[in-house]
Amino acid sequence: MTGIRRASDSDASALQVIYQKCLVEAAWQQRTADSIPGFADATHGETVWVAVDVRDHVLAVLAVQEGDAYIHHLYVDPRAQAQGLGRALLEHLQTYLAFPWRLKCVAQNHAALEFYRHLGWYEIEQGRAEDGIYYLLEHAGPL
Repeated sequence: MTGIRRASDSDASALQVIYQKCLVEAAWQQRTADSIPGFADATHGETVWVAVDVRDHVLAVLAVQEGDAYIHHLYVDPRAQAQGLGRALLEHLQTYLAFPWRLKCVAQNHAALEFYRHLGWYEIEQGRAEDGIYYLLEHAGPL
């Protein structure tokens, strides 16, 4: 990774590919692919940040609903995982978004839950949605 920047219109296809790989094709996913909105629709009105490599290729994406300090999406391209990109995006986020932050994580997404818990997120609620049981997590900050 060489940087973090706001997503631009030219990133649309790369964002959709990462979203497809990480959400639509996830082993824990219970919905059919055609019932999941595309990335652009799912993040309409949200602030989207990307982590990019030296050639400005998108490696990871974070979409946040700033008014609620709610992280709606955080995905790292499977080929770029375990390189600190998710953490880097979250660390960048704390430079402009006040804590506490919240997010939902599907209970069957064990790797993501482990990642968030390692960074100090804690469960404040449990619920059920289209993807099954989820945990509402909160982080009081800083990371």
